[in-house]
Amino acid sequence: MSRKKHRGEDTWALIRESLDDFKPAHLAARLREYLAPRLASGSRPPDERTRRSLLEGVDALLSEHAGAWYTHGFHGELPRQGAPSEPVVEGYIERILFTLGVAHEWLCTLDTYFRSVALPPDEEDRTAVLSDAVRRVLEITSEANGGGEAWHRQAHLGLGWLLESQGIRRTERLEQARREALADFTRAAPTPEQARRAADTLARVAVKEASARRYRDEGVS
Repeated sequence: MSRKKHRGEDTWALIRESLDDFKPAHLAARLREYLAPRLASGSRPPDERTRRSLLEGVDALLSEHAGAWYTHGFHGELPRQGAPSEPVVEGYIERILFTLGVAHEWLCTLDTYFRSVALPPDEEDRTAVLSDAVRRVLEITSEANGGGEAWHRQAHLGLGWLLESQGIRRTERLEQARREALADFTRAAPTPEQARRAADTLARVAVKEASARRYRDEGVS
């Protein structure tokens, strides 16, 4: 399924501002209008091409009606149609809304946490607080995704959004450090000790990069 997603930086502000736009009842009505004529009760199961087309249609509908938190923040996979024995349309809508609800709750939890983070001006203290924040984002994401393989992409995104939320510019060096911090944890979430080491490394790079940029800007001015 091909999905149009914004791949640039500074997406967190768009996500944060749209979190209240999640209206399950409204989405259910829209999904029902779209799915009912396409999933007629008693019809034979669709072939793979038809399944892909159906998912693309659902994604397009959600992109239009769910809000920016979906188009910019939902990076999971929409569920496929369930077993023929379940209520065809209503059962599928329920599964879609459950998947969206889990993702939306994760984003809301991140938002609440990001708002609580206050980075101090002292570089050593700033590094320590940011390291704690990185570890907390990893914990939140692992809890939301069950610590399985799906967590890695969300963790990568969550850390980027953490940096954005704190006004930290995502330089090439910092992006490399973010990738390297998670490189060993592609299949499962890190242990607390592994998360601490990765968080310390990423926090040090972030603070150094911010300091170097500030000194350059002051030198230019």
